[in-house]
Amino acid sequence: MHRISPPPKQLPRLPGQIDLPRQRTARHMVPFLGASLLAWVVVPIGSPMHWGTYAASVGVAALAGALGTVPPVGVLTKAREAIPSLVFLLAIGLLRDSAGGVNSAVGTLALLPVFYTALYSTRKQLCTVLVGMTAVLLAQNVLIGPPAYPHSQYRAGAIFIIVSAIIGLVTQRLVSQRAAMLSYVSEMLTEVSGIASTDALTGLPNRRAWDAHLAEMLTEDRRMTVTMIDLDHFKEFNDTQGHPAGDRLLRETAAAWREELRAGDLVARLGGDEFALLLLDCNAANALEVVERLRQRIPGEQTCSAGIAAHVPGSPPEALMAQADTALYEAKTEGRDRTCVTT
Repeated sequence: MHRISPPPKQLPRLPGQIDLPRQRTARHMVPFLGASLLAWVVVPIGSPMHWGTYAASVGVAALAGALGTVPPVGVLTKAREAIPSLVFLLAIGLLRDSAGGVNSAVGTLALLPVFYTALYSTRKQLCTVLVGMTAVLLAQNVLIGPPAYPHSQYRAGAIFIIVSAIIGLVTQRLVSQRAAMLSYVSEMLTEVSGIASTDALTGLPNRRAWDAHLAEMLTEDRRMTVTMIDLDHFKEFNDTQGHPAGDRLLRETAAAWREELRAGDLVARLGGDEFALLLLDCNAANALEVVERLRQRIPGEQTCSAGIAAHVPGSPPEALMAQADTALYEAKTEGRDRTCVTT
């Protein structure tokens, strides 16, 4: 068997899966941080304030922001979104209390952590935040009570919590559906790209894939050879045996050749009965041994002609292909069923 070096790099992957950005980044937090900062600036304007509670709310809000930007460790990793949101809800409660309670209208800020968690976290963490919001808002009504938190506001608070839950759950559902749709589209694009780069009859790479791979390999400083191969008198074979027999010959030949090659070698069907072979880390003499072995694997009594060209550093793909094609033409003019090597 042909052994020269460890298997080289495989064919480049086709466009892969699209990832929906579910994880938190500083860019994602900007609009939420901006809205929060605006609220803390606007609330004291024209309102009697309890400045000690207000200062506490600022400190807790800053802590929530720090928790949102510092990567969590250990057991906190599973709650990377819920913990900053819960701390921020506590800051909202303090801000609400510092500005006089229900009449401050600060409670609506509780939608921010709900919406944020719905966008970038899991259903379990969203439910945790919803429970935390309920606890913070209702605790003030129960523990502090009138006049800042009149009992008449229980119904309004319950409605706000229900609406927030609906908004959060629906938002998260839409995000999940979008992720599923993008994943499906990505899979379809990958499949279409694979079809566009694969010969349907033999399963080998087609001319498009060959050209791309050859151009990429020529950018590397490695020894390599290109071989052009034609099945001899294939048109006559099709005329006498029929096209189904011709298709079967091509498929069986492609399958046999793949068994003889290393993982990094590439054989492609360029069209009709024309094939191309790229051998990496291989000189012309070694390539001749490989090609002769391939010629013996053609089913039946069918033969082929081949032309080998060794890559010269700095030469473009077109020049290497032209040299291999010239060698193939020489093999045909000398009677076919042979391999010629450019000198």
